Amino acid sequence: MDVATALFAAAAVLLIIAGMAKVARPSTTADMLFSLGVPEVGFLSGERLAVVLGIAEAGLGIVALAVGTPATAAAVGVFYVGFAVAVVRALSMGAVSCGCFGRVDAPPSWLHVVGNGALAFASFVAIAGSTPVEVMEDQPAGGVGFVVLVGVLAGLALVMFTALPEALAARRPRLGS
Repeated sequence: MDVATALFAAAAVLLIIAGMAKVARPSTTADMLFSLGVPEVGFLSGERLAVVLGIAEAGLGIVALAVGTPATAAAVGVFYVGFAVAVVRALSMGAVSCGCFGRVDAPPSWLHVVGNGALAFASFVAIAGSTPVEVMEDQPAGGVGFVVLVGVLAGLALVMFTALPEALAARRPRLGS
């Protein structure tokens, strides 16, 4: 099984999850975009811009899984490079949320930067590999094992981006305690 393709597919699944979260709860992402100084363009301001970004993310994730061409792998990689840059900027500004998953309690962290970089790298490597559909066709039982692997990888990445930074922050001693 192609490891880069599995990681690329997990990255695509995360795009779908994050995109749909932005569509469902755009205010956190809108706040993040505003704090990063993203300009408002006509009717695309605030929450509408967050919804458009969410639709683009989810759409790219769906196309990447369904078609999986080198162009979609490159696009997924570019999205994750952009996310890494946004998180570095958010960290430098002291933002309380990364805006990634539509949650206020998803603080930006260096784990985000490393995770986004790793998913970008895997997506770029997947350009030369098999598509998710090709991998599934080559697997026994219609690719169920591949689907489970991608689900586990996406779930672990989601925990790394959300719960792990919270848990690590909770372990730090508080001033005045």
